[in-house]
Amino acid sequence: MSKYFELLKRAAIMRGGDPVITWISDSGRIELSNTTFLNSVSKAANFLVDGLELDEESSIEVELGNHWQTPVWLGAALAAGVQLNTQGDILFSDLECATSWQGPRESLVVISRDPFGMPSKDVPDGFVNGSAEVRTYGDYFAPRWSNELDVLIEGTESFNWDELVGHTRALQINYEISDGDCVGLLVPGDLLTRVSLTVLLPAIAGVSVVLIDQPNPDLTAITKQEKVNRIISN
Repeated sequence: MSKYFELLKRAAIMRGGDPVITWISDSGRIELSNTTFLNSVSKAANFLVDGLELDEESSIEVELGNHWQTPVWLGAALAAGVQLNTQGDILFSDLECATSWQGPRESLVVISRDPFGMPSKDVPDGFVNGSAEVRTYGDYFAPRWSNELDVLIEGTESFNWDELVGHTRALQINYEISDGDCVGLLVPGDLLTRVSLTVLLPAIAGVSVVLIDQPNPDLTAITKQEKVNRIISN
């Protein structure tokens, strides 16, 4: 059983309707509750395993900026036991990436940056339209293997599950984040930071995250509106 998926299900049971991921952009505001996030991760994990036929030997890279889709796909990999890697076998990115893609087309999964996740149109032949295909998968997921060894690799550094949790707790202390806080995130950061702050911390500490995806955000207004306790900009 995936340890992360166990934590995710527990969070949905305990804090189902509470917001866990909120995305603020010039296109609008999207809020995912713990239950909605669990369902989204489950559908995405089913797509990874049954659609792309990935397994515990596979790795993916997620480059979707500060969009709400980023924690969904990072969480799906952890739930499925698929390794997160900055040089993964398959890249999850947007349609713009496809226009300059030089690698094998089957190695790029196009994820829409539409506020509501509507699939990108006119995806060139050969690329996987992930936002369209994931919609055909159910929101019940049953992990087939655990994710304890080398769950994340960034450059030359690798982290097993316990090391990843330890790093997440260290970041929580460093940023003075209390359990149950609401944290604003201005930039996506490196892979380790993204996973720790937007995927693990909500699951292990009941933290909610506001992804601020705007060039000139009104931080005072956002802090008041979203009841943000701390904004992280690096």
